[in-house]
Amino acid sequence: MKLVIITGEESGDVLGASLMDALNKNYLKPIELYGIGGKELEKHNIKNFYSISDINVMGLIEVVPKIFKIKKIISQTVKKILEIKPDLVITIDSPDFNLRIASKLKNENSNLKIIQYVAPSVWNWRPKRIEIVKRSIDHLLTILPFEKKIFDKESVPTTFVGHPITQLDLSKFEGIKTNEVDKSITKPIFLILPGSRASEVKRLLPIFIDTINNSTLIDKFDFILPTTETMQPIVKSIISSKSLNFNMIIFNDEEKKFKSFSLAEYALIASGTVGLELSYFNVIYVSAYKFNFITYNLLKLLVKSKFGNLINIIIGKMVIPELIQSDCNSKNINLELEKIINNKDYQNSIKDNVSRALKELSLSDSSSEIAAQTVLKVLKNER
Repeated sequence: MKLVIITGEESGDVLGASLMDALNKNYLKPIELYGIGGKELEKHNIKNFYSISDINVMGLIEVVPKIFKIKKIISQTVKKILEIKPDLVITIDSPDFNLRIASKLKNENSNLKIIQYVAPSVWNWRPKRIEIVKRSIDHLLTILPFEKKIFDKESVPTTFVGHPITQLDLSKFEGIKTNEVDKSITKPIFLILPGSRASEVKRLLPIFIDTINNSTLIDKFDFILPTTETMQPIVKSIISSKSLNFNMIIFNDEEKKFKSFSLAEYALIASGTVGLELSYFNVIYVSAYKFNFITYNLLKLLVKSKFGNLINIIIGKMVIPELIQSDCNSKNINLELEKIINNKDYQNSIKDNVSRALKELSLSDSSSEIAAQTVLKVLKNER
């Protein structure tokens, strides 16, 4: 089978690699893999058209300087896919990028089968994207339970596969010792997670450092910042330009990251997938985020949801503290951190609501297994 997987960021790369693991178990013939992937899909010998870093951009305004480059990447990717003549194309998340590719592919070859893994959040903003999905996607794999109802109403073939975080085996992390993360750890772990994109890290990490510098937490915790190979030089550059009153342990090891999650008690994070991962590990955290000024004001006009954190969206109220834009400052963040650390009733309320939300995201089988079975059915024209 010739398979194309296109993803635009590292979380999609991980999702694609898990899907490939499941496909290789269920499809016993060789799979030739092409597309756009990162380190995880490279382990599956993907023949990359482009690097994820070429298209990994967050924000409405931030994308403007790269718009001509991204248009060219889209055009060339479509051309390469048509030349390869794959049996199936799977686009993962990154809907602004991937739906454009899917639309162009369908215009050129309406018989080409295309699956989108992770639905565009039409319930939150830009609902007209449903029309693009209807025209361009043969099957949609959703990771949020309420999304299936939305797309079913529009007659889009859709399968809820469960959220990938729920297939993480927490038993692997039982009995982990702090020295497996770093030998210098002597106190409870506090995680600092300023995002996975350069623009996020540059905007948020200085605020997060100021927060800890001005907090009462310095003597109580050891501070860990798991990052990626791409982001590590940026993180180190920002830290070297600041005066830290505390020690920060930095690494770019994925296994160590999850070990630190299993040991951590509290965290300060940017919005994103990492919040759900921390919730799964029972870590209590504050989410804080700042957009480009123009991006933020445009989003205020376009976005329907009051919340950015997925737990809050599922529960329908502010469970996880979110401090956005002007509220994202060291004073406000410290007030929330003091509250989550010192108020046990508040902690228990957060944990109870998080537990409810996570139950809605899981199914009896792993999400990758359900996704792989659905992919193979689409391949056989069964759906």
